[in-house]
Amino acid sequence: MESMSLQPGENVRFALGKVICPGLDELCEQIGSDLEIEGQVVFLSDYGKLRGYFAIVQVKGIYVPLIVPVENLQLTERSGRAAKRMISKNKLVG
Repeated sequence: MESMSLQPGENVRFALGKVICPGLDELCEQIGSDLEIEGQVVFLSDYGKLRGYFAIVQVKGIYVPLIVPVENLQLTERSGRAAKRMISKNKLVG
């Protein structure tokens, strides 16, 4: 699997089961009829010393941003890169 960096503004896809926050019950309350399980990265967040470990993703049809571990994301065609390539970004802050 090829590693690549992820940048805000890129489009990604992921499984709802991989969402860390909000919780599943809260998420189900926020889902609208125009749900798509693709979204745009709006921010990358660190996890202790690991940079860019979480992505904050905005998804059309869900009215709250979703926090997803970067390793669980796939870039989509709209990002201008090959789809189905997994993202891996676990760099230590140094």
